[in-house]
Amino acid sequence: MIKNILVCTDGSAYGTTACRYATFLSRQLEARLIGLHVLDSRMLEGPMMADISGWVGAQPYGAQLRQFRELMEEKGRSVVEALGELCEQEGVGVEPWTKMGHPSRVMLEEESHAELVILGQKGEHAQWGGDMMGSNAERVVRHSVKPCLVTPETFDPVTKVLIAYDGSGHAGQALTEAVELALALQVELVIATAIEDNDKDKAHAVSNDARKQAAAHGCTAANLVIEGRAEEAILDTAREQECNLVVVGAYGHSRIREMILGSTTVALITRSHLPVMLVR
Repeated sequence: MIKNILVCTDGSAYGTTACRYATFLSRQLEARLIGLHVLDSRMLEGPMMADISGWVGAQPYGAQLRQFRELMEEKGRSVVEALGELCEQEGVGVEPWTKMGHPSRVMLEEESHAELVILGQKGEHAQWGGDMMGSNAERVVRHSVKPCLVTPETFDPVTKVLIAYDGSGHAGQALTEAVELALALQVELVIATAIEDNDKDKAHAVSNDARKQAAAHGCTAANLVIEGRAEEAILDTAREQECNLVVVGAYGHSRIREMILGSTTVALITRSHLPVMLVR
């Protein structure tokens, strides 16, 4: 059961949406909420600062460095204050944390305080990223050991959950999380199983087994067998079934697949206009 939520925000549009999902889930699940903003230490150590040092000399550079850090800290205060205001509006308590360091490393260090990590699909430079997932989000979901909810650009309250299930161990863990979440939110659950290698009988058997597992936990779920490329079929089914949250397993069947998460999972998170919860 999720009782502690960590939301990571950079103050961008995607970060703000992540905060909206965090306050929604915190209120619905009666969970403690931690809001984390990371001051990116690379901004003080990288090539840009080195270039400034070369332009202005050591003494002026020292003053510029202090001023730049103060500006970063001021921005950080604004970000966590905005989160605090949102939480106040939603009637949710929050513990605002501001840390200095490499964003993805700090997020991964702090995830030990929560059962769910929420972060935006993209960051403050989303307009230059095209259809790619943000670099910090990608690093976190690749290495996190906690369930990660990757949120899109806009917020939509969760009213129906789709779980992508293929019978693997990671999918089983994802099914457990999806069932618990659906029961806690009192929303409908849809189990989607994609046909692999044209083996429809196997897909139906896997799908029916998942439905029975959910029923054993007191969750009545609809189960569907779907065709086509897995990531496209899953997202199409979610839209057709009017689901607004997708849950998937990390599909780590080997050390190499653990490193790359699985091509279906990456494609799903990158292309989705719905929030995607990744479960290991």
